[in-house]
Amino acid sequence: MHIASRSSVALLAAIVAFAPIARANASGSPPPADQLLRRAMTAPRHVSYVGEVQVLRIGEEKSEAAIFRIEHLAPDLTRRWYLAPQRFYGDSVISRGEKTYSIDVKRDRVIVAQDDSIDDQVAEDDNFSVLMANYTAEYAPDETVEGRPVHVVILNNKYTGETTMRVRIDAKTDLVVGKEIYGSDGSLVAQTRFEQLRYTANIPRQIFDVPQDLAHVAGPARSLPSIDLQHVVGSAGFKAMGPKYLPEGFTPIEGDVTDVKGVRTLHLLYSDGIRTVSLFQNKQNAAVDLSRYRISETKIDGQSARYVTDGPTTLLTWSEAGLHFTLVGDLTLAELGKIASSVVP
Repeated sequence: MHIASRSSVALLAAIVAFAPIARANASGSPPPADQLLRRAMTAPRHVSYVGEVQVLRIGEEKSEAAIFRIEHLAPDLTRRWYLAPQRFYGDSVISRGEKTYSIDVKRDRVIVAQDDSIDDQVAEDDNFSVLMANYTAEYAPDETVEGRPVHVVILNNKYTGETTMRVRIDAKTDLVVGKEIYGSDGSLVAQTRFEQLRYTANIPRQIFDVPQDLAHVAGPARSLPSIDLQHVVGSAGFKAMGPKYLPEGFTPIEGDVTDVKGVRTLHLLYSDGIRTVSLFQNKQNAAVDLSRYRISETKIDGQSARYVTDGPTTLLTWSEAGLHFTLVGDLTLAELGKIASSVVP
């Protein structure tokens, strides 16, 4: 769902380094599943590779797919070149450490921003303790991907018992080579997988060079995300509000302030380790582009509200107490409605 910025969909903004863990026990069997997930977090820092990534999001009315070539040179150089959908064909994204450069070939420009590109929700989760507090990790039978053995880890929600994610991890490199996300009814709602994967450090560094003959445009002005939500709320420039209710397992992760078309907007992010909820608010009613979606009407404590759904993701927007709010989350409308009702006393 491309309603909110990439940073809103995730939590998943930085890779955290963990202390080295023994690769296998004396019998040669893999470590506990949660330890393997920890290793997968740091794999891109040590493993260089090239390949093709296919991302599929399955919506109730339509599905969206993206395909891109990827070259990654450890620890922090990455280039993605989009093959599909057609509107993105030829565009690319270069990540160099904490900066991303989105190359828009149709408009002859480069959008420069802080790195918020997200490929894998587990491999880039920056709060492992939140994940393990709400999910249990266990092994499924091993599989083979691209002729290589992979370990399969399933994440089950501790409160509902439902399987939320299936992760495939290369048995030799610990790289996440595929994942599947499931909705609350057990249906497949998103899938990511590698194809034509090849491990190599023989990647010319010049492919990570940013074109200098195109106009460089600053991305949306935003402060660096902070875990000090009280400070972020205080810097919003208006009397901001946060939810008094969150679904079981969800906890505050980070926040930031962004200028969207000149409108100062506060973003607060909450997560249970896999699913996320973002709350955006401003005083000037910065428009949310819903033109690509079928809009439905609902009520929030008697206030008119609009919402759209796309697979597991719901967007809910309304105005109240002189502020304009948008909630985006991998939750049902009923769950987002309860959150929304708790924002304004």
